[in-house]
Amino acid sequence: MAQNLKINILAKDKTKAALNGVRGRLAGLKNAVFSLKGAFVGLGAGLVIKSFVSTGRSVEDLQVRLKQLFGSAEEGSKAFDVMAKFAARVPFSLEQIQAASGNLAVVAGDADRLSKILEITGNVAAVTGIDFNVAAEQIQRSFAGGIAAADVFRERGVRALLGFKAGMQVTTEETIARFEELFGEGGRFSKATEVLATTFTGTLSMLSDKLFKFRLDTAQAGFFDFIKTGLQDG
Repeated sequence: MAQNLKINILAKDKTKAALNGVRGRLAGLKNAVFSLKGAFVGLGAGLVIKSFVSTGRSVEDLQVRLKQLFGSAEEGSKAFDVMAKFAARVPFSLEQIQAASGNLAVVAGDADRLSKILEITGNVAAVTGIDFNVAAEQIQRSFAGGIAAADVFRERGVRALLGFKAGMQVTTEETIARFEELFGEGGRFSKATEVLATTFTGTLSMLSDKLFKFRLDTAQAGFFDFIKTGLQDG
């Protein structure tokens, strides 16, 4: 009888010890899981904040450049609105258009002219398959020095598309007039960006622009200034 009692007590003690050990390991696992979850949440929040800050910074830098390029804050702000509205309806992202703004602003002169050159650039990019930034660079060269200055356009057949033969002497004015005739309003390729916007690639670009605009609106609502002020005070 005493022997059985001793065995039962030992068994209970070992079982209790084993359960305590399991509970300890479960508690440790739980803490590890929640710590890992917290790390991922923190990382995610950090990436989100970084994206808003990056958007605010790039837009602020662009507005400063546009102010310098167009001679006034008012005209620079108008030019930025032109780019934003253009991006909202074409299969090219606002970020791409921003990156190309410097080249186009050089030959635009004012926001209204920039709007027309953006249309031409978009249509050229849509027809030829050239990256928007590359197309903008080549448009800037063409509008500043004539079609002969745009090497990529020559290689991609744009010169021939404009009707200029190899070795043909073409002035800058003739080059601009031909681009406006074919790729500007009412031209043969004036609807190229609209057609491209209906494709899967264009749809993805539109979605990307909506996300970028959300980040932009958030940054301009004061979030970016709040972060910037905090860094300056620190």
